[in-house]
Amino acid sequence: MDKQKTEKENRIEMSRRSFLKGSLTAGMLAAGGAMLTACSPATTGSAGAGAGDAGTAGSGDGNAGSRIAPGYANPDGIGIPLQPDRTEDADVVVIGSGMGGFVAAMLSKELSPESRVIMLEKNGFLGGNTNFAEGGGGFANLSPADARMKSLSECAARNYVVDPQLFYTMCLEQGDCSDWLFAKHKVPLAFYGSPQPLYEGGHGASAIKTLTPQAEALGVDIRLDSRAFALVLGDEYTVTGLQYKDGDDKVVQVNAKAVVIASGGMNNNSDLLKLYANQDVNKIIPLGIGQDGDGHLMVEQTAHGKSLLQTIDGFFAGMGTNSEPGDFNSDLNTAVGFQFSDIFVNQYGVRFYDESVSFIKGFGLTAISQIILAQAQAFSIFDESYLRKWEAGEWQNGKNGYDSATKLPRSDYPLQVREDLEKFSSMSWFYQADSIEELGKAIAADVETFVVEDFVKTVEAYNAAAAGAEDEFGKPAEFIWPLGTPPFYAVKAGVNAYNTNGGIRINRSAQVTDAKGKPISGLYASGIATAGWDSQTYGGGTNQPVAIWCSCAAARHLVENCLGGTVDPNWMGDVHVTDLYEEFANIDTSGNPLG
Repeated sequence: MDKQKTEKENRIEMSRRSFLKGSLTAGMLAAGGAMLTACSPATTGSAGAGAGDAGTAGSGDGNAGSRIAPGYANPDGIGIPLQPDRTEDADVVVIGSGMGGFVAAMLSKELSPESRVIMLEKNGFLGGNTNFAEGGGGFANLSPADARMKSLSECAARNYVVDPQLFYTMCLEQGDCSDWLFAKHKVPLAFYGSPQPLYEGGHGASAIKTLTPQAEALGVDIRLDSRAFALVLGDEYTVTGLQYKDGDDKVVQVNAKAVVIASGGMNNNSDLLKLYANQDVNKIIPLGIGQDGDGHLMVEQTAHGKSLLQTIDGFFAGMGTNSEPGDFNSDLNTAVGFQFSDIFVNQYGVRFYDESVSFIKGFGLTAISQIILAQAQAFSIFDESYLRKWEAGEWQNGKNGYDSATKLPRSDYPLQVREDLEKFSSMSWFYQADSIEELGKAIAADVETFVVEDFVKTVEAYNAAAAGAEDEFGKPAEFIWPLGTPPFYAVKAGVNAYNTNGGIRINRSAQVTDAKGKPISGLYASGIATAGWDSQTYGGGTNQPVAIWCSCAAARHLVENCLGGTVDPNWMGDVHVTDLYEEFANIDTSGNPLG
């Protein structure tokens, strides 16, 4: 057993760098009443029973005759039940081993110790994208009055195309969830000078490493290389289990009283994302692995119907395209996409905003990626003088909050960009010339709408602003670097997409619902797979906090309504996380950190 634990621990200790590099290749009352719907007993179900046209057991015929994601080839047959090779029974099955998965599995088992809880992970390591998330949650429950104001503020940041009821409920309970995770289960936090504490080390791998032995000690049955692909239905409003493929490609059916989907987004499945996003997918440069939209497709077997819009979660720009990505971890990517001193032009060869926009009151870092995506194409422009400044440590933002907060002074952390230039010079999105005019001509050869004369005038005006003239967009002079030292360069700019957000409707107990709010019995969802948190604009900080809250809500509801148990009023523990760290006295504990 000790050897097995060691192997599991080794498999989850992936560095943020190796993971991200690998990814490049690879009304209230009515709702409250609805939440009381009980779960169905875990009887031995029939694969696909009641699934209607969601698929026929044993067919395995791609997406033929299916209502799952019409127009999608569905090469892995997600949402289409098969004849199982073996069948077993459990009480709770959780799909995914990120923060949402761990919280749902551990809290369910903690509240109902005699129950059999299984956590499935499709990859050969634990943690999913939590391994690379930076922060963990709001750290104190808010009063109803403060929660109302906070939820309205969050809605305003997202153009109000979100669910204020979910934000409000999370604000009321977020402190309890954080106390359970960070105090009771001792997930370590660290204060690096960022507005909120981050996971120790600046990423969630430390959290997964802390939780894994605790989950095992509780008796959670953790299964790696186990990809859930279909729900088992009694009817379209009743889930009685799921099917997954094990490491030997055998189909295993688990009959269960409750299923929790915590499988992440669809960031790594461009073919599927084209059907669920309102953006040009070729400008979206995906990070992470395993975000294939499996959970989104499985809920389409049920009365939930089609999953909703996917928001692209990103902060700054990134070089490359979806089909020919750059490298998120490269210093050149950080230099040309993350700095307030960068200059961008669009498909017409002209600037379109103040590149230091997040310094303007009322705008956040998430605005930058959305502005970039709003263009048909954007280009980051730089020259030899920029390279020298970056090499001298003149930069403003790291590739994440941890880098930005800890790499001080900047002069001690020069950006190594020369090797990257050679590495990416053969890419179709990389341009180099000895003059601005020739650079414009090179871009225009690829982009029909690009006007070389306007591009030259744009650069001339920018250089004039660097010399003291008023900038057209009001960019602060400290961030305006002149372009005058050949050679000159341009790279196509897209958005480094950390993940997608949205899709599955839930209520205040994290039950999956139909379009009218009626719950699907026995089915819950957590984290970035759920809808109601973001609209076309990613508000920031709604990934880890949402996963933690959703799973706490789901576990408490399913224990009482599916397992017939009771929830200890003190389930979150006796210690407040804000009492463990003196630094909390100097920060706003109501806000969410980067997630």
